Amino acid sequence: MSKIRAFRETPQKAWSNDETGAVAAIYAVAIVALFALVGMTLDFSRSVTERQALRNALDSAALLGAKMMEDAGNSDAEIIAAASALFAENLAGAQPDLSCAAPAVNVNRTTYRVDVTASCDLPTNFAALIGTEEVTLGASSGALANMTRLDVSLMLDVSGSMGGAKLAALKSAAKDAADILITPSSGGRVRMAFNTYSTSVNAGPYAAAVKGPSYVPGQTCVSERTGAAAFKDKAPAPGRWLGHDASACPASSILPLTADKATFKSGIDSLVAGGSTAGHLGVAWAWYLIAPEWDAIWPAASKPMAYDEPEGIKAVILMTDGQFNIQYENAQGNSATQAKKMCRKMRDEGVAVYAVAFQAPGSAKAVLKDCTGNDDTRFFDAADGDELKQAYADIASQLTNLRLAQ
Repeated sequence: MSKIRAFRETPQKAWSNDETGAVAAIYAVAIVALFALVGMTLDFSRSVTERQALRNALDSAALLGAKMMEDAGNSDAEIIAAASALFAENLAGAQPDLSCAAPAVNVNRTTYRVDVTASCDLPTNFAALIGTEEVTLGASSGALANMTRLDVSLMLDVSGSMGGAKLAALKSAAKDAADILITPSSGGRVRMAFNTYSTSVNAGPYAAAVKGPSYVPGQTCVSERTGAAAFKDKAPAPGRWLGHDASACPASSILPLTADKATFKSGIDSLVAGGSTAGHLGVAWAWYLIAPEWDAIWPAASKPMAYDEPEGIKAVILMTDGQFNIQYENAQGNSATQAKKMCRKMRDEGVAVYAVAFQAPGSAKAVLKDCTGNDDTRFFDAADGDELKQAYADIASQLTNLRLAQ
């Protein structure tokens, strides 16, 4: 009996444990699934790398387009062509597996922005086994151009002591500064103005608008304002008219903001020296030329931008060769005192004040340096014509760097 039982049990046990085929099938399915998973992971990792290359190429293209926009001489078509070419070049060198259509480049001159968008196809290596032969990668990038605007006015001393070679040096220095600041690439973003002063300021064709009812045709000399309007940049109006006590004024007048370099230089060439030195009036008019509230006084193209204009910079360059020695409203202080107070008010509005002393006495240097806020980087002491020209060139270079840094 025991032998028969043993014989019967042995085949049954062997049959019940024979699972080799099923396990092999499970292993096969698992290996295929694992292989597919690994493959998909590799394809995904590759797509991440390719997408980063795509974004890098788009970033470079957008930055190039924004940089080109800063040059007013570049057209939209030129910007689009250059950005597209750089995109293709960078992408081909980094990830040749991507197949991309030409990027869409949008040049917006209102927001000063260049946007580049692209869509690319990436062939898969493993996902193709489950029917996904390629994936589409899309991305975009944008960059802002540095479109800083600059309004700068020059206060030019044309008193009698500035005659001869000194006036010639001043003319040359002012025109050199214009060559640095107003360039084909700056377009209309840089504008320059100037006022001349001696015994007073000659308001020229703007005399009626700034003197109000006291204006007498042909009498264009103006003095300082009094009362609540003193030392402020408020527009001329009842209670805020410019003074009319000045007995004499320079032959040359003022030039409102202009982006036309030829117009600016022509005005500079007309300067004539003569008279005393009412420096505080020169300071005041340097401010008025870039003061937003005076926009109704000046021609449309010369309207000053707002103090808080995005990407905007306002600056004045003061200059004298002598002591400020004449004023009309003694109750407001002498010319030097009034000038320093006016400068402080300008700086409070965010105006960058530069100053150049040209063979000037110590008292005049002290006033000019005070006007800059005692900023040694904005005060220049010129001992001769060459140093005067260098001072104006250095200031122009500083202003250019300020524009680029914004």
